[in-house]
Amino acid sequence: MIGGLAAALIHRERWYAPAAVEREVDIYAVGTAPAPGRVRLRRLRRALPAGQVEAIGGLRVTSAARTAIDVARWEVNDDTAIAKIDAVCNRSRIAVSEVSALARGLRGLHGLQRVRSLLRWCDQRADSPPETRLRLLIVRSDLPDPTPQVEIHNEYGVKVATADLAYEVGKVAVFYDGDVHRGRSTWEYDARVNAELSELGWQVVRVTGSMLRNPRAVLRQIGASLERGRARV
Repeated sequence: MIGGLAAALIHRERWYAPAAVEREVDIYAVGTAPAPGRVRLRRLRRALPAGQVEAIGGLRVTSAARTAIDVARWEVNDDTAIAKIDAVCNRSRIAVSEVSALARGLRGLHGLQRVRSLLRWCDQRADSPPETRLRLLIVRSDLPDPTPQVEIHNEYGVKVATADLAYEVGKVAVFYDGDVHRGRSTWEYDARVNAELSELGWQVVRVTGSMLRNPRAVLRQIGASLERGRARV
């Protein structure tokens, strides 16, 4: 049975799984059969319960919730483990609460207690690992917690943008801009969105990967925007 990031790929995770599967695939098996090349065998004393197994496209894989737990407990970096849980949940469209419920019922797995402690930081609404990283930066600071994936509409009910993170009271929209935003067409689209949001009374904070290397500056910028927003309420 397929597990780990190979199972995550089948559950449509797109950030970590594709590169990992090129190197190695995790397979759960009962017993001590030898592993073929580029397969990491995860040996089981007994088969996994039916609730932790799914059939997708004729392949038996660990369920999305079990997959999220496994990829997190096999990841040594806590923040990356959180981002992997977010990614699996987001792409498989399950809630973090489903992962938490399964984690509470499991016993004897290496790293399980650590995963339980990390789940409080997870959010299935995160659309990418950089968004998870940005959200973690904010929620671990003194700033109020933002809401992920907030749709903003104009006065006619037409969606203008979906903010990666937002403060609806105070009207502050935070976006993570990855490499795709460097292209001319995307840059022009972002400029138009910024102008429309400004007309609607929103302040826009755009954060890049290089900006995250100076987290205090990012927090100061968001905090200043919040102060301006509160002054206008």
